Amino acid sequence: MRHRAALLSTILAVVAATLVLPGRASAVVPGFKVDITELPATFTAGAGARTVTVVATSEQSRCQKVRWSMFIEVDGPQLDEVEVARVEDDGDFPVQVENAGNDTARITDVQLDPGELCRGRTVTARYQIGFDDDAGSGQVTFRAQAFNADRTLLQETSSRSQVRGEEREEAEESPSPEASPSPSESSPEPEDSADGDENAEPEPTDTDADIAAVPASGNDTGTPSLLGAGLIVGGILVFLGVGLLLRLRMRSRQPQAGSQLPTGFYPAN
Repeated sequence: MRHRAALLSTILAVVAATLVLPGRASAVVPGFKVDITELPATFTAGAGARTVTVVATSEQSRCQKVRWSMFIEVDGPQLDEVEVARVEDDGDFPVQVENAGNDTARITDVQLDPGELCRGRTVTARYQIGFDDDAGSGQVTFRAQAFNADRTLLQETSSRSQVRGEEREEAEESPSPEASPSPSESSPEPEDSADGDENAEPEPTDTDADIAAVPASGNDTGTPSLLGAGLIVGGILVFLGVGLLLRLRMRSRQPQAGSQLPTGFYPAN
């Protein structure tokens, strides 16, 4: 008996799960519309839950019940950092959560919505969405689907919001005081760049100052001293040369002994 009871419980659980999950959303039924009427533009991590509201309308004359299903896809935060609660006027509404892959979770109502969808009458689903304190920045996409009691997709819609992380991302992005370079370590920038002012004269360096302190050796400064010394030496040499020439000339004019010529003519024998 115990084995039969356990087997019966397992079969009932499988059947219940099959009935809860909607069928494939391969097509929509004309005459129905689903809109996300309330959605925050930005969710802030650790700031509490925000309300997401989905409304279904119908143009058909026949009324019918609705079962809601919501896909939540995150890019940046993790799925385990998202807090979701399906609520109605009397409190929380039971849902079934399954992992749809690619950072996506699917939240489906276990029961049909208390309201009834008719022409001129809407059915509303509300969700409380929040993110943990340590959730990362990114975005979250919501895709809401409305099914009838026969698990046929009536209509769907989607929208997206931003997720702003808390101090963890700000601390990682902003550099720490120790990592910032000190004024002595940072290379000084030149006061006057070449691109800023082409006519600006550069400030003299130490080498330029040393060169400027040495007097220039131009022709006007060195020529008088060398010319005066050259003239004096030249004058002395010219004087000695002229004296030597006069002395040689005087010696050449003096008669030599024993070589004087006769002063008269002698008759020839």
